Amino acid sequence: MATVKELNRCWEDILDMATRHVFEKDAIIPHKKLRGIYYISSGSVSIFYITPDGQERLTLRIGPGCLFNEARSISQYNPEGIFYSTSKTVIWRFPENILQDETFIAAHPRQIASLLRSMGIKMLIHYTFLADMGAGNHEAHVCRFILDLSRCHDNSRIFPCPMTQCEVASLIGIHRATLLRILHNLKKKGVIARFTQREIVILDLPLLEELALQS
Repeated sequence: MATVKELNRCWEDILDMATRHVFEKDAIIPHKKLRGIYYISSGSVSIFYITPDGQERLTLRIGPGCLFNEARSISQYNPEGIFYSTSKTVIWRFPENILQDETFIAAHPRQIASLLRSMGIKMLIHYTFLADMGAGNHEAHVCRFILDLSRCHDNSRIFPCPMTQCEVASLIGIHRATLLRILHNLKKKGVIARFTQREIVILDLPLLEELALQS
């Protein structure tokens, strides 16, 4: 799962135009009721989308210093989705139509440039996610997930997992029982020694890389 943070700090200069909201850990943010563009000053939010068969798929985690829900506000398109606060989170909600206001756009070029850049980054993350999930079997997806985490930790073979096993299963699009079976098999093959939220331990990196490429 990709995490983005610190992409839009310049929006803190105009928080007087927004409304402050505080959400406790695991709260669902009622984005359909509290419509607008959100900025996170502290905490983090996980974004899930709902598949046609009703499954929740975790796609992105948004950290402090970032906007979210901007694409919905701009496009007025509302696909089924859920925003969860993963810790106590302070969110500032800007008016939904702020980006249709030409006066605002002209007066705040730094904020607009920041928003465009961050939207481009998120689009690339989503495209990569879709392409990756469309290739390989479930074991390959799990192996790629572990490899991606390793690369985020300077190619370390021992590192924490920022997600629960349920969240990992949701991201990959499998049942938690399937994930547990795959992890058990990876341990039997000597690929990993441990997979917990506190610590993932890779034993055989070349084999992990080989399995990540299987179809």
